[in-house]
Amino acid sequence: MTTTDARQQIQDALLSYCRGIDRLDAELVARGFHPGAVLSDYGADPMVIETFAEYAPASLQKRFSATQHRISNTTVDFDDGGSAATVETYVLAYHVEPTENGDVLHTFNGRYIDRFEQRNGAWKIATRHLRNDWSEVQPLGEPMRGAWVASGRAGSPDPLWD
Repeated sequence: MTTTDARQQIQDALLSYCRGIDRLDAELVARGFHPGAVLSDYGADPMVIETFAEYAPASLQKRFSATQHRISNTTVDFDDGGSAATVETYVLAYHVEPTENGDVLHTFNGRYIDRFEQRNGAWKIATRHLRNDWSEVQPLGEPMRGAWVASGRAGSPDPLWD
């Protein structure tokens, strides 16, 4: 496998996580991780991906009406053997929380520090550390006028689910 192919699989794994977490789809969340992969710094204790993929979407659905995760600045450093890589990816995540006083926007800027491994020809995440570089919580103003869909979550009126 070429490094170009590996980089594409790494990017696909990162995007699967973002799409899955925003769509509350546990299968998509887990798709970019090897079985038993460990996620750290999302809470008090590390979690294996199987637990995280069930816990996180349910938790987000309970607290937030919408989320959007955007990734950029991905740096891939392959190990000498070529079967593993350290991958740093910037993440900008928005979370909309309904409250009695109106919606509140949680903005998170941080980084995923991932250890990718190639197993059986597939590049997926073996470990992830989440870093919070800065975050902010503020009231959300009035929405733009016009026709729009509040969320792309499963079951919402979104062309993705037609």
